[in-house]
Amino acid sequence: FVVLLPTTHSPPIGDTIAIEIPAKVRHSIGLDDEPSWVVVSEYNVDEWPNAGLSPIPGKSDVYAYGLIPPGLFAKIKAQLLELAREKKSAEVRR
Repeated sequence: FVVLLPTTHSPPIGDTIAIEIPAKVRHSIGLDDEPSWVVVSEYNVDEWPNAGLSPIPGKSDVYAYGLIPPGLFAKIKAQLLELAREKKSAEVRR
């Protein structure tokens, strides 16, 4: 099983907690120019590989945009784990 965090163009509102993906990282992994956030207050747990996995638009055999820098990954992971410990995150099992 893997933990999947949503990525969105919508800034966090209400109880949603998200970490913004810096522009430099967005560009390096091939995301568009719009601001993006990784939501850490909710996550999905899924089996891997997943039959519902979709390739990146326009790239029929590519499923990953790229790797995020270790520092950003550590920040996302730490926030997710903190919220889980405080029972302030929601799991959705698929």
